[in-house]
Amino acid sequence: MQVISFKTLLIVQVFYGIQGSISSPYRIYEMVPEGICKTRRIPLLDNFIINWDPITLSNPEMGAIFRQTWNSSSFKRFAECKFYVQAPPKMGLYLTISTAKLRKNSRGHCIDSIVVKKSNDKKYTFCDALDDDDDDDELKVFSDDHGKIRVTINLDTTLALPTLNDTLEVQLIATVKRSCNYLDASLAQCEEDDYDSCISKDFFGDGYVNCPECEDEKSCFKESQQVQIVNPSNVFLSAIISLFATMVVFGGCLWCLYKYRNCIGNCNSNSAGTARTDQNARVVAAEQMQVELQSSANELQPSAPPNDDKDLPPTYESLFPTSPSGRTN
Repeated sequence: MQVISFKTLLIVQVFYGIQGSISSPYRIYEMVPEGICKTRRIPLLDNFIINWDPITLSNPEMGAIFRQTWNSSSFKRFAECKFYVQAPPKMGLYLTISTAKLRKNSRGHCIDSIVVKKSNDKKYTFCDALDDDDDDDELKVFSDDHGKIRVTINLDTTLALPTLNDTLEVQLIATVKRSCNYLDASLAQCEEDDYDSCISKDFFGDGYVNCPECEDEKSCFKESQQVQIVNPSNVFLSAIISLFATMVVFGGCLWCLYKYRNCIGNCNSNSAGTARTDQNARVVAAEQMQVELQSSANELQPSAPPNDDKDLPPTYESLFPTSPSGRTN
């Protein structure tokens, strides 16, 4: 009885799963399992070996979702994913980049990238799902009137992810657009001024952005997801350049010292002679100053009055002359 109940439940789940897949307006493409992203065994010959057949959306009522997630080891086997999306004849194509979780370096430059090439050979390269040109950060939606768009996803396999738990992820939505027929109630217009911008009404309000201005959804704002890391190759290159510049400057200083070594000796001797001359001059100046001070001191000493001629008293001999016999008179 339990086995019968389990089988009944399984049949019901399968039935609802099939019904849900039929009612969904999208065909899901897992890019690696379905061979859209191929293993690159010989990169130089891949463009000649691999046949890049376009993925044609034959049913205009059905869109396509291309998605893939790489972990820290699986992304190394897929350096490039390239595929074409083709609309039915005489119909156009919308391509929405709804998710782009790729890497940027510290300067904001893309390490991994998505390249969208339209039928007029115009290319758009980016690594962010949001529109950087506008301030409202709307999702990137590309339109091609001829209905053929090429998508290339480039992953830098030489640079490992920061941690083992980090992943790279992309998701793209392709929608067929065609001329509007106002008698057809199953169509709705994406762009007011473009008569060839009608898509199926099933795409409106389904949670996926299909129209350029989010006419099919209430809002197309989405937070950007980036893996911000520093590229070690840039750091290594900067270190090599700094080391080389330091060696050049140091070598130049040594060369200058070697070339002008004689001048340095002469300059030192001249400096010593100049120092001795200055010292001798200071000694001479000090001696001269000392002499001047001594002379100034001598000039300041008091001097005796000059000897003037004065009347002196008469001497004893003049008062008492002696006779020749030696007696006094």
